[in-house]
Amino acid sequence: MPATPWRSFGTAEDNEAYLVLASRLPLRSYLTVPRFLVLSARIARQLEGTSGLVGYSLLAQPLHKTFWTLSVWRGQAALEAFVETMPHQGVMRKLRPRMRPTTFTSWAVTGAALPISWDEAIERLTVTDGGVYR
Repeated sequence: MPATPWRSFGTAEDNEAYLVLASRLPLRSYLTVPRFLVLSARIARQLEGTSGLVGYSLLAQPLHKTFWTLSVWRGQAALEAFVETMPHQGVMRKLRPRMRPTTFTSWAVTGAALPISWDEAIERLTVTDGGVYR
């Protein structure tokens, strides 16, 4: 499946610093894919109203039982507030036993570098855990 189009929230300033977070979320079983998609839709709705979010994109590879996230934040505090708020917090608690080890990586960029490409995000995730993804 193709990635969702980049969704921007507000205007990023070219010389301002932002935090990028990329994740790879592999599932243990194909049986979890439908539930993952439903719960992910709840998180996407949460993202729409989250303060401090600059933009995001999602990539689904259900035939590989793997899902990817790419988001840009105005800072670590904004990201942490999102992660610790419902429904994200509850969804992760429900899904954690049904997931294989996840990979996260983060880095800083300026607004001029946005949006981040999926190629760059996957490359950084590959370096983080030594995997090969495509």
